[in-house]
Amino acid sequence: MNTETPTRSSGMEIAKGIASCFALNLLHLGIAWLLLIIAAAYADFLLAIVYVLIAGFGLLQLVYVIPLVVTFQRKGRPNFAKGVAIGASLAFLLSATCWGLIMTGNIQDL
Repeated sequence: MNTETPTRSSGMEIAKGIASCFALNLLHLGIAWLLLIIAAAYADFLLAIVYVLIAGFGLLQLVYVIPLVVTFQRKGRPNFAKGVAIGASLAFLLSATCWGLIMTGNIQDL
């Protein structure tokens, strides 16, 4: 009888980490957009907070990505943690690119 524990596929674990990071990013932006709807009707201060949540998305994701990566590293799932880091890097680069296009005025070229 084979008593070996099945090993996880490293590629699949990385893909799960990327998907988990993207799901958390969607949750982050979804909550920010819901707060935007509420804030637009009631409070200017809340509106400013929501703008920071949306505009600073690339950097604010570090609040939940870093603890997630550290936790999964400690639990012995380094490939999942690597996938989360890759997903966060992709989201940050996409966010930075969009902000760069907006700030330089090159958004019309698209």
